[in-house]
Amino acid sequence: MTEKVRENKATATGGHRPRRILVKLAMAGVAVAMVFLLAYMPAKKQNVVASEAPPVNVTVLEVGVEPQLPDAFELPAVIEPNQIVTVAAEVSGRIEWIGPREGASVKAGDPLIRLNTDILQAEFESMRAQAQNDQTEFERQQGLVKGGASPSRELDQAATDLAVSQARLQEVAARLERTRILAPTAGVLNDLLVEVGEYMQPGTPVARIVQTDIVKVAVNVPERDVPFFSPGQTVEIFADIRNSQQTFNGTITFISKVADERTRSTRMEITLANPEDLLFSGKIVRVRLTRQILQNAILIPLLAVIPMEDGYAVYVEEDAKAQRRKVEIEIIKGDRVQVVSGLQAGDRLLVSGHRFVAPGQAVNVVSPVSEGR
Repeated sequence: MTEKVRENKATATGGHRPRRILVKLAMAGVAVAMVFLLAYMPAKKQNVVASEAPPVNVTVLEVGVEPQLPDAFELPAVIEPNQIVTVAAEVSGRIEWIGPREGASVKAGDPLIRLNTDILQAEFESMRAQAQNDQTEFERQQGLVKGGASPSRELDQAATDLAVSQARLQEVAARLERTRILAPTAGVLNDLLVEVGEYMQPGTPVARIVQTDIVKVAVNVPERDVPFFSPGQTVEIFADIRNSQQTFNGTITFISKVADERTRSTRMEITLANPEDLLFSGKIVRVRLTRQILQNAILIPLLAVIPMEDGYAVYVEEDAKAQRRKVEIEIIKGDRVQVVSGLQAGDRLLVSGHRFVAPGQAVNVVSPVSEGR
């Protein structure tokens, strides 16, 4: 009896389960249908009023034109002597006299050193006597040939002997003259390399003379700038002398044809007068080189330029609104930059607040400035 009851209960339970599943599926279908109906129902229209961005406070600068703008730059340079001449002995001999000492100023032709002349003087006297004897013999042979008492070949031999003796006399006289070593150029006797009593051989260096009344300025110019310059152009040189800056004018005298392979720069030499000896060798100075003079150039503050992905832009004020202009720039001169296109004289350039505006945005000019400020 008990087993039959359990069997009936199980049968009843199994019959109700499919019905509950069908009910749940129906409810889920109704919910999905309602979601789709809500999604496709037209939304109620709302009228939204767009609010205009408030004006941005800006400072403007009226763009002006520079009638002439030097395209110049400065480079460090070094002073070098115009000439360093090494004086050498031309004949052998013992030094018996030295004139000026190191540091003395000399002029071209001033005697520096004198060698002993005893041996050369004796040789000179001997050769002079020989030349006089050959002269006498030549004149005698001339007379004999004219009178027919001597053949012409004797006269020819006498002429040859006279020419040889005169040449030797001139050679000894030149060697005797070179026992006086003279300054070949004006300058300062910077080095005296010998002392009295030393015996000199031809070619032995005895002194160095540095030319200081004219100096040259050596500067290395970047390769891209070299084509702007040529010998004869005037250049400004700035030097600190006795705690004050002085300006000198020099002339380009040399531009190397070979650039330095490491620095890609070219040596340029500028020559200038130094009569007061203010510029000494090794002194560091500054050279101002002017590439060209630009006509009617427009310069604006560098901070007014906004870098863009495809170039540069600025903002100008037109009818109380900011308008963006694409510009091309070239020369940067201190805190200003040259604009070659995109601006013209009279434009009102935004120089403050321009990084907080968008094209067409209203602006409020709070402090216009002039270009001279």
